[in-house]
Amino acid sequence: MYSESRKATLTFISGLAGAKPDEIQEYLVEIESDRTFRRSLEEKRNSFDRGHYFSWGIGESLGKVLYAVYRRKKPDVIVETGVASGESSSYILCALEKNDRGELYSIDLPWWDEEQSGWLIPDYLKHRWHLTLGRSSKKLTPLLKELGGIDIFLHDSDHSYENMLWEYQTAWAYLKDRGLLLSHNIDANSAFGDFCRSVKAEGYLLGNMGVVIKTRQQVRRV
Repeated sequence: MYSESRKATLTFISGLAGAKPDEIQEYLVEIESDRTFRRSLEEKRNSFDRGHYFSWGIGESLGKVLYAVYRRKKPDVIVETGVASGESSSYILCALEKNDRGELYSIDLPWWDEEQSGWLIPDYLKHRWHLTLGRSSKKLTPLLKELGGIDIFLHDSDHSYENMLWEYQTAWAYLKDRGLLLSHNIDANSAFGDFCRSVKAEGYLLGNMGVVIKTRQQVRRV
């Protein structure tokens, strides 16, 4: 029997990824039992003298959610804003590695130096990672224009209302049919709900994570 939180997670991912709960469960067990991945994260924490590092980012629970979604969707082009330690990036890159396809393009404005961005990401996963340093307000549009259509967008940078809404609107125009727009910290303000209403789309919620699926009709309209 699954716990209530596990059931909620399986239902959430199944709705987004178009898969049965049993398949999603297999992906969750896969990442939970990946000793190479977990050992690599621990080694990174120790090498940066952060063995007891406390993350304000996605965290392990939502990291596993991202892993399962990306494993099922098998995206080719992903863009994320906000990297920090790189916890979410690590789970995404691990899924891409298992899929044997896909590239992750990240934008980050480090607090003090560029060594801060993605310090937790295991070295064996970095060959699929492309980092752009700077503010998303300056870097996101040029990156999206260069990439063209994208499969998934993840917001986790500045959580001001203005920036969140602008990132959603900007990335939405480049999302492909059935593409996903994900956002962390949707509880920071009303930007996520306002955006969903503006594009007439239903938002899927799990804790402080929100997701919108772009339909073919919306691809034509935007």
